[in-house]
Amino acid sequence: MKRDTLIVLLGAEDGDVYESCRGALRAGDDFTVFDGAAPIGALVTIYRRRERHTRSRGFRTLGFVQALDRLVSAEDLGELLIGQVGGAGTAWFYQLFLAPDGSRVVACFAVGHDREVAASSSPIPADPWWTRWASS
Repeated sequence: MKRDTLIVLLGAEDGDVYESCRGALRAGDDFTVFDGAAPIGALVTIYRRRERHTRSRGFRTLGFVQALDRLVSAEDLGELLIGQVGGAGTAWFYQLFLAPDGSRVVACFAVGHDREVAASSSPIPADPWWTRWASS
């Protein structure tokens, strides 16, 4: 998928996370849409667990709960493509879920590279945990 195509698809959706992700793409952040689709039922199970884990670790998120709701609502599609925007040195890591034919963005959420909990003084690791599970 081309950058401009993804920007247009994100522009068709309302919400801060879509606008923010579009801005990251326009600013030149790295992005990938992975080959092959994943079953929505499995994605819902996985990302519910990841949302709880992210929240318990105190990381900022944008649109995570809403993305889960949209995944559940899209179960009739059967499968979704998975994409991501961002990486090391960016403020947010965006997780994207697209229709199997790549024609629309079904859901998007973002995880911040820093924690909300001010008490945490540990630096972000060079290989943050969310980059390891983003494509799994």
